[in-house]
Amino acid sequence: MTTTKPECSVCCEDYSTIQQISSVCGHNDLCPTCIKRHIEAELNTKGSEIQVRCPKSRCTIELTYDDVRRLAPKELFDRYDNLLLRAAIRKLPDFRWCKAPKCGSGQEHTTGDRLPIITCEACSEKSCFTHDVPWHKGLTCDEFSEQLQTKDYAANRAYYERHTKPCPRCKMSIEKNSGCDHMSCRCGYEFCWL
Repeated sequence: MTTTKPECSVCCEDYSTIQQISSVCGHNDLCPTCIKRHIEAELNTKGSEIQVRCPKSRCTIELTYDDVRRLAPKELFDRYDNLLLRAAIRKLPDFRWCKAPKCGSGQEHTTGDRLPIITCEACSEKSCFTHDVPWHKGLTCDEFSEQLQTKDYAANRAYYERHTKPCPRCKMSIEKNSGCDHMSCRCGYEFCWL
């Protein structure tokens, strides 16, 4: 008696491991490779919305945290977990990311505009809570705001607007200086420059 292996409904390849995709919808006719690719695609294309839906056509069920942990390889799950953490942190009104180019840390600054200097606990660089920029040394926030209205700033702003784009997820400005159009932001989001 021969038993036939199930066929993946996406790639049409036979596979031996049958996995229930979601703990809710019960779909189970995709191979592990196609499930992994689907989770990767969901993380790469959803912008600030960190949701992974069942890959079956017309199924609207969102995979649970435990579903993604069970289905995704460790590296992919760790990325998903990190994106969820960053999304939760971004919702905190007093949270700011460090402005040092290679730091990537951030922290809550509960004194807000009243005491606007933030000193990063990871790298000790200073930034401005009010303007969300590196600290404007030698200028108060009011003086810095006035300086933003000058001609020099307007010229810099025009260059900035022509040569940078905001990350679709975290809105941090990214400059493309060479290479292909595939961009990777510090927040982990990947997007096409075009």
